[in-house]
Amino acid sequence: MRRMLISGLLLLPSGLTGFAQTPPAIAQPAASPEWVSFLGPFPAVESDEGKADLAILLWHQRTRTPADIQRAASEVKLTLEAYATASGRSLNPTQFPKTAALIDKVGKDTKAVTDSLKKHFQRPRPYLTDGRVQPAIERETSPSYPSGHATRGVIFGIILGELAPERREALLVAGRQVGVDRVIGGVHYPSDIEAGQRLAFRLAAAWLADPQNRAAVDAVRVAEWSQPAKP
Repeated sequence: MRRMLISGLLLLPSGLTGFAQTPPAIAQPAASPEWVSFLGPFPAVESDEGKADLAILLWHQRTRTPADIQRAASEVKLTLEAYATASGRSLNPTQFPKTAALIDKVGKDTKAVTDSLKKHFQRPRPYLTDGRVQPAIERETSPSYPSGHATRGVIFGIILGELAPERREALLVAGRQVGVDRVIGGVHYPSDIEAGQRLAFRLAAAWLADPQNRAAVDAVRVAEWSQPAKP
């Protein structure tokens, strides 16, 4: 049974260890059999899990607040600002240009994987399947599974946690919230989020295993994160 997101944050491992096998390298074809097998199929519409998926989405639709919608809308274009409070820093790209460039690279590498997996699975967005679903944020035409925002939300939190280990858990919470907000906004099923968040931990392990990527993270930490955050 898949873990379902209801009103809180989907709890996932906070570390990058404990995988039974070495994660596939990101350099492999994005929709490689390893990545496809790791995620597995999404719930069928008429299955119990599929019905629960929709019920949870509709529950969020009924209970979302203006503040929830505003936050979800602000994350449609996901930037460092979503992590400012959790990091204890402003994270303005003009003040953290190397961090912004690093996150941009992580985002592009991650999107290459999620876009190809979306193309493989071809799950329609919930509002294309059920007319009761009324998104509160920008609709998208790309397939729904896995959620790219949920994947990037968590992997950005992981990478930022490498820069500020003392803020790691708060950054992961902020990253998970990005996925939750895609359900609140009505553009994803909970199972899209669960898949994307699981994928993020797997991708982060592969990305950080690359010596060049690890060296880039270390260089950014020294250049822009050596001073403690302001209280």
